[in-house]
Amino acid sequence: MKDRRRMHRRYYQKRLKHRKHKLRKTVFAVLILLFALLIGLLVKVVLFPKEDGKEKNRHEDNTSADLTGDDQKEQKSTAVITLNGENSIEIKLGEEYIDPGYSAADKDGTDLTAQVQVDSSALNRAGEQQIIYSVKDSKGREAQAVRKVTVLPNTEYDTPGLPICMYHYVYDPASPPDNLDSNFISTDSLAEEMKYLHDNGYYFPTWQEVRDYVDGKLILPEKSIVLTFDDGPNYMYLGIPILEQYQTPATSFVITSYWNDREMLYGYASDYLTFESHSHKMHQGGGSIGHGGIYTAMTREEVLADLEQSFEICGNRDAFAYPFGDYTEEGCSTLEEAGLLCAVTTENAKCYPGDNPYILPRVRMLGTQTLDSFISAVN
Repeated sequence: MKDRRRMHRRYYQKRLKHRKHKLRKTVFAVLILLFALLIGLLVKVVLFPKEDGKEKNRHEDNTSADLTGDDQKEQKSTAVITLNGENSIEIKLGEEYIDPGYSAADKDGTDLTAQVQVDSSALNRAGEQQIIYSVKDSKGREAQAVRKVTVLPNTEYDTPGLPICMYHYVYDPASPPDNLDSNFISTDSLAEEMKYLHDNGYYFPTWQEVRDYVDGKLILPEKSIVLTFDDGPNYMYLGIPILEQYQTPATSFVITSYWNDREMLYGYASDYLTFESHSHKMHQGGGSIGHGGIYTAMTREEVLADLEQSFEICGNRDAFAYPFGDYTEEGCSTLEEAGLLCAVTTENAKCYPGDNPYILPRVRMLGTQTLDSFISAVN
């Protein structure tokens, strides 16, 4: 245990030293750039004091000359798009959109309807949206038309579901821990899985997007996935370089009582790792529900106070992982009161539109799984 703590301390010190060195280099580069810009400005003012004014006048004269008379009219497309049916319609999220139709023609009567491009990508989100119709005339100038669409929230459309993956610890197979079990995944296996996600174009939604998805307000890309690691970055520091290599963002659910302050935790910071709460001191026994975690036996006030301590160290309050996966209905409302968007359990399943955002299941990741079993679990 002492060796493991010394190893984490060395890693923390190394990351901190690297971040400070990188910050010094960035500040120095910015100062050099500002100094060069200042010198250039002074030289221009001293040697060419009237040039800017002359150049500006010449530019304004040329612009005026270019945009007068018939030339000004030529800047506007001569194509016209006509929309059939109502200009404002209403559909449910995920419902098939059937366009009422449109036509387009140039000023000389040339039919351009077949060339119209229709952008309906905004219909994957609930709210007041627009469908954009565009076409170019014979000179390549674009004309547009807009149809307003009200997209209503809906949780009853077909979706493959969203896997929120639950990992725990990462280890080096050349130096396995004494307490190795299925919660540990090797660096080789993790790299293989992250490479698969990267090579196959997976999308990694934010917790706000996860909330909108289960609330029926957002359609996520079919290949979407959320990666989570429980208990804190000191248990997965070997995994951080893998996340960075394959650009696969993940959430570390942190038991913040393990850390003295935010600065110590952020020694493990990465652009591909977000810290969220796994509680401050609630990851311990003392309850009588589920796995017996104390969370379910605590009062609302006690839970809120613990969460605030955890949020302060994590620096975020978007998601929460229940200690031991234990929860109650009353506990869900307490998390909502704390301002959290989502909370995850240890129940093994994907999540779907209509699920309670405060008891979202996760897909359990095992250290013994093969790449094929990983692919099967997330697809």
